[in-house]
Amino acid sequence: MHEIVQHDHAQDLLTLSGPCLESRESENNLPLGLAHTLARDPRYFGDDPPLLLSILENGIPVGVAVRTPPRKIVLSRFDAEIEAAVNRLVKHLRSNPMMVPGIVGPERESQCFADRWSEAIPGLAATISTRLRVFEARRIVDVPLAPGCLRRAGMEDLPLMSEWIEGFAREALGEKSDPGKALDKAEKYIEERNLFVWDHGGPVSIARESRPMKHGTVISLVYTPPERRDRGYATSCVYRLTKKLLAGRYQFCSLFTDLANPTSNHIYPRVGYVPLGDTLEFDFDHAAGPTER
Repeated sequence: MHEIVQHDHAQDLLTLSGPCLESRESENNLPLGLAHTLARDPRYFGDDPPLLLSILENGIPVGVAVRTPPRKIVLSRFDAEIEAAVNRLVKHLRSNPMMVPGIVGPERESQCFADRWSEAIPGLAATISTRLRVFEARRIVDVPLAPGCLRRAGMEDLPLMSEWIEGFAREALGEKSDPGKALDKAEKYIEERNLFVWDHGGPVSIARESRPMKHGTVISLVYTPPERRDRGYATSCVYRLTKKLLAGRYQFCSLFTDLANPTSNHIYPRVGYVPLGDTLEFDFDHAAGPTER
């Protein structure tokens, strides 16, 4: 028998479901990392309250669903019969007035949710927007490095970092240009000291540490501007940053790649990243169906 527990605070979700998520910490890095970030700062992703759900089977946590509005719902892996767990989750979401713009999660869980959600809302269109692969590194493999060195981004880099963050959002995430949003993110990441630059006579590539968890952390925002590509800068940046993080308190680093990008799926295994599983991201077109209850 499945039940849903809705939490007011991320720490409550971690207390109840953290051990379940940590059994596959890298594969669950997105919902787990979001929960850890929200536990440290409930308003980190905005003023709207997040959706924090634990999914239980016979009283035992088997997975979670997390949403930071206005973004999509994020699913963990379910340590249970997936269809039964998803059916209970859909029933819970349908009983509450809530817009669900899409879903992102492990391939089987995400596909099952998209199917059940489409059935629950006649006329709704569920479209795969991105196919991702999650990688993990617990050791680093030495590779020839490009000229330059890794350093933290500073406020003197702010205009360029803002430009590159906007470029990453357009190219990797398919988002519309928003210079103000990119500037806010660049300033925030520099202040948090988690944005890193590969410097070769000036910045040539970037990567960010994000969503630290109990045993590991995530590398994201890997970006090289078009005129600097194919010189090994991104590989060198990820190599040095991974090595730095593994030499610290972390047992592993995780990252996602877009399966439509053969370059990223090639460079990360070279430095020691191992594929763990695939993730699907769906967009839901609610214009085709009735208004949600």
